Amino acid sequence: MKRDDRRQLMAAFGMVGNVGIGMVASAAVGLIGGRFIDNWLDSSPWATVIGTLLGLIAGLWSAYKRVASDE
Repeated sequence: MKRDDRRQLMAAFGMVGNVGIGMVASAAVGLIGGRFIDNWLDSSPWATVIGTLLGLIAGLWSAYKRVASDE
């Protein structure tokens, strides 16, 4: 494997890892925020579900923007 090919492969692995971590972190923030609101307002499980969905949408949007900017 040539040195440039290896460098491109490592850059691709880095981007995929960064996108994955961003998606998981966004969903986790939504989940934790939803749990906090559910405990505060005693509205279980609606805020947790909505927070998780918003976190997933934010993670997907962030991944899309990241991939689109690298092309």
